[in-house]
Formats: sequence, C-alpha cells, structure tokens
Amino acid sequence: MLALGILFWAIFLPIVPLRLGSWELSKLWYFGLVVSSYFAGHVLQSVSRTWFKNPDETVLADPKSSVAALLEGARSQIADHLGLEKPSMLTNSALVRLCDEVAVQNGQPGDREVFVYREGFYRGSIAAFLLLDVALIVRCTVSGASLSIGTLLVPVSKGELTFLIIVVTSGLFFIWRRYKHFASLRVMRAITAFVSIFNFKSAGQQAGKITSISDSRISDIGL
Repeated sequence: MLALGILFWAIFLPIVPLRLGSWELSKLWYFGLVVSSYFAGHVLQSVSRTWFKNPDETVLADPKSSVAALLEGARSQIADHLGLEKPSMLTNSALVRLCDEVAVQNGQPGDREVFVYREGFYRGSIAAFLLLDVALIVRCTVSGASLSIGTLLVPVSKGELTFLIIVVTSGLFFIWRRYKHFASLRVMRAITAFVSIFNFKSAGQQAGKITSISDSRISDIGL
C-alpha cells in the first residue's frame, strides 16, 4: 500500500508536498485501509507464486541438498506402495506432496505449519519490496518531490531517494535468502518425516516394548 501511495504521488501529484504529521482519519478510512491491505496481500501472494519455480522441484534438484541421500529411497518406497512400475514416474513435486501428506495423516506434522507460513510470508514480501523499489525509482525520475513538516517545506533530493532504493534493495536480497531457507526446510521436513515414519517406526515400537518389560520387571521386584 505504501508503494502504491508513492506511485500515485509520483504520477498524479508530483509537485504536491507530502505532509508529515498526525493524520486524523475517520474510522471508515481506517477500515478501508485495513480491507485494502488485506486484499492487496492476497494479490501479492498470487503474483509472487508466478515468479518462482516450485521449491518442491528446485530444492530436490540440487545435488548438494541435505536430503539427496534419502530421496531415492523414499521415491522407491512410495512407488512400491502405489504399484508404479518405475520410481522415476514419481516427480519430485509429487514425491514431496505425498511425503508431506503421509506425515500429516500419521499425526507427525512437526514444524510444518511454521515453514509453510514463513515461506509464504517471505515470498509475498519479495513482491511487496519489489513494488516499493519500482515506486521509489519512479519517484526518483520525476522531479518535484518534497515533504511538508509543520511550516517547513523540505525538498527530497534524488540522492536521498537513491539511498532509500539501496536500503530497500538490500532488504530484498536478505528476504530472498530467508524465503529460500524456509522453502528448503519445508521440503526437507516432508522427506525426512516420511523416511522416519516408515523406517524407524518399528524401532520406536521395539523401544516401547523394552520400556514396558523393564517397568514390569521393576514392579515385580518391588522397586
């Protein structure tokens, strides 16, 4: 919404000073701002999804991925359960979705919700910061920017706007890194959760039996 405001200012009111101070808005204006921001966020999420490749494919395509060693084993196990002739028929995206769903259905979501939320948050933030960058660049190319602070009229130079552009662009870089981090965590959690459920479930049950036997022996000798 800030980026749209700057764009509107630069295009339609380029020489009108931007007044800084307390703005007394009515409840209707605040309500409209909240509703507009809410739907703007959904629009940005939809737009940002078209800009990036599916992390389910890109993360697993990286040979240096920390789950690369587990990938083919999980693919073979799922292919056997589905009766597929070749494990290669199962794409990386389908593999991640199935592994994720198996973990959820077995009641082992782990930190899944956190990873999904953070991935979407940072992906949408990338779109928002890009739009803000564009708005500042447009404002930088259109002369006449100034701020009204009380009775003072303070001109905004292109150097100052360039500084803001650099700050926003730097923030965009780190937000991009955070997006990739949580997208990778989400994908790796799905694979490792599936492998843990299907390969270590019996080990967990055996450990439970040993604990039960030990407890019964302790009770038998009166300890």
